[in-house]
Amino acid sequence: MFLKKLSPKARLESVMVKYSGVIRERAISQAKAKITLNAKAVSDFTEEQLEIIVAEEEIQIKSRIRKSIFMSFLAIFGIASF
Repeated sequence: MFLKKLSPKARLESVMVKYSGVIRERAISQAKAKITLNAKAVSDFTEEQLEIIVAEEEIQIKSRIRKSIFMSFLAIFGIASF
């Protein structure tokens, strides 16, 4: 009921806040995977460096979510994007 009164941007932000823990966990696992692929160990990085890596992963995940939501709206309205 509360979401119906919000603008689309506010709805998206409320969903992002609601699932921020899930997004954070996924970003951590992706960061660990990238570190491993580069033949490094997590212990090779400082806490601040790890935080930066995870923050970058979060930004990428949120960007993909926004893009997929946007593409879904385009598909709903029958608008093709090239």
